[in-house]
Amino acid sequence: MKNTLFFLISFVIFTLFFGCSSKDNEYNKPASYWYQAILKEIKVGSLENADNFFSSLQSEHINSPLLPDAMLILGQAHIDAKEFILADYYFDEYLKRYGTQDVLDYIAFLKLKTHYLAFINYSKDQEFLENSVSEAENFLIKFPNSRYYELAKTIQMRLTLGQNELNKAIANVYSKQKKTDAKELYLNRIDNTLEEESKPTPSHIPWYVKIFNW
Repeated sequence: MKNTLFFLISFVIFTLFFGCSSKDNEYNKPASYWYQAILKEIKVGSLENADNFFSSLQSEHINSPLLPDAMLILGQAHIDAKEFILADYYFDEYLKRYGTQDVLDYIAFLKLKTHYLAFINYSKDQEFLENSVSEAENFLIKFPNSRYYELAKTIQMRLTLGQNELNKAIANVYSKQKKTDAKELYLNRIDNTLEEESKPTPSHIPWYVKIFNW
């Protein structure tokens, strides 16, 4: 019994010691090591670890050609995980460091796509919608020849329809409160031409949400 207990204690101490030792040695690695570690952590869904490995990559290899690729890969991984703020961070950092003319439209589109996919979380946030619609409109003006133009145009249309639906909902609230001026203000913000052309189907709201909803 004593021998067994001694063995178990020794094993735990051994594991802890060498486990800590291996963690302490996680520095001064080649850029390819950190890059592969990032990909590995993304593959298993551990984005927090991937972010940490990215920090090591940029700290130890600030001029590595692997950095821009790592930023884009992490940005897309955070989109897939619906972590849109972190995705936005990586795309912003990419623009600051590597935003040459030939990739500006691509990164701008990735940011627009990020905000569009985040729309479901902010569907009742007026400022978010206004900013996202403006961002889409600016993209169409700034990059008329971009390969992403038609996709951006579709995003702009869908965001505008979402904005229309929000304005209708707010107008309905003011209608119930007998606030005619406020109601008209929001009704006038609706893009009626787009409504007539697209004939959108209203968003489905479950009955149990409607009780507490507009």
